[in-house]
Amino acid sequence: MIFYIIALLIFMTQCFLMIFTFFNDQLQRNQIPVSPSDEPFFYIILIPCLNEEKVISDTLEKLLDLKMSKHIIVIDDDSTDNTVKIAQKIAGPISIIQRKLPNAQTGKGSSLNSAIPMIKRIIEKSPFDQKHSIIGVMDADGVLSFNSGIELDRAFQDDSVAAAQLRVKMKSPKTILQTFQDIEFFVINHLTQLFRSYIDAAALCGNGQFFRASSVLDKLGDKPWGDALLEDYELTLRMKLKGLKIKYIGNAYVDQEALTSLKKLIIQRARWSQGGFNCWKYLKSVLRSRIMSNLQKADVLLFCIMPVLNILSDFAIIFYTVKFFIVDSNNLLREFIALFFLSILGLLFGALFTELYIGELKKTEKKGVIINHTDFLNEKSNIFKRFRAVALVSYMYVIFFGSLIISIIRLSKNNNSWVKTKRI
Repeated sequence: MIFYIIALLIFMTQCFLMIFTFFNDQLQRNQIPVSPSDEPFFYIILIPCLNEEKVISDTLEKLLDLKMSKHIIVIDDDSTDNTVKIAQKIAGPISIIQRKLPNAQTGKGSSLNSAIPMIKRIIEKSPFDQKHSIIGVMDADGVLSFNSGIELDRAFQDDSVAAAQLRVKMKSPKTILQTFQDIEFFVINHLTQLFRSYIDAAALCGNGQFFRASSVLDKLGDKPWGDALLEDYELTLRMKLKGLKIKYIGNAYVDQEALTSLKKLIIQRARWSQGGFNCWKYLKSVLRSRIMSNLQKADVLLFCIMPVLNILSDFAIIFYTVKFFIVDSNNLLREFIALFFLSILGLLFGALFTELYIGELKKTEKKGVIINHTDFLNEKSNIFKRFRAVALVSYMYVIFFGSLIISIIRLSKNNNSWVKTKRI
């Protein structure tokens, strides 16, 4: 029971901090004037690919349309479809790296590291030095918002910023499952990142991460990415241990496709959970670090222990639910009242984040961000759609319990293979 109480207190504290962060962010947006960047930057954007023929063309064409100095590197991980042929047909500053088995499909980190020699050659031939050369990473289905270049330029205008992470959004969610993922990324993860920014603990999130070539290559060498299944958080830890600052950008975002089935979502989250466990090897270095602040260390420690607390608390919930409603079922009225109030309490947090999500869609639309009104949930959605979203956000932890168990099983078997989520 103690694990359940600890996990519940941590969860409620996180929710309170996110609510505080939301209102504080609204005040700051109205008070802080935004000035344009007067410094030009050169962006080298990496797109790792494995069988991405359905999305790569749209991603490349929209990226080429963005007003920024750029060079795109497509890293093909021995695809068996037409990914390379499609990329080769698109005109523009695009280079293609073709990895072949057995040296391919060894993880996203090694795929990204393979591009470092080409990146150095591109920078040498460009009029930009490493300080003004920014390396970015996008998923093959990613699309940057129209203002991404402007916001990134502003971020890197600060010489102390070594890396920046864009906000993440799901692309036109049409189902309740896709909408849940959009709420999770566009609101919950966004507020978490904003709070982390207050304690200088913002984290990289894979898609939409950018870093200054001079800062990272000088401090981390030619292989900045590690072999953890959560390579973005591993890179975050490596950067923090070197004293490199990561800035979170909430005013621009990268669009990505939401997963279409519950099975795919569980497999994806199992990989992420296992990747988090892979990062435990850095805990000793983090706790002993004289560079990281105590708040940064606390954030890392919380990130690492939360999956364990979640597993233990979920077991506690299952045990006490069975005990209360089945084993000790001698008062039906008491059980009905208890079930009613527990359900209402659980739905409160889902309702809060769902309404914040709809509010955020309205605000971003005013800034020119494209919101499709045929999406499952928007400001005109009926009460039934909203309730379904609230219920899923509130109780998705029950489903994710399965992904945590899968990650533990894979770890026990020393299975670190990277299971890629297939396109539709």
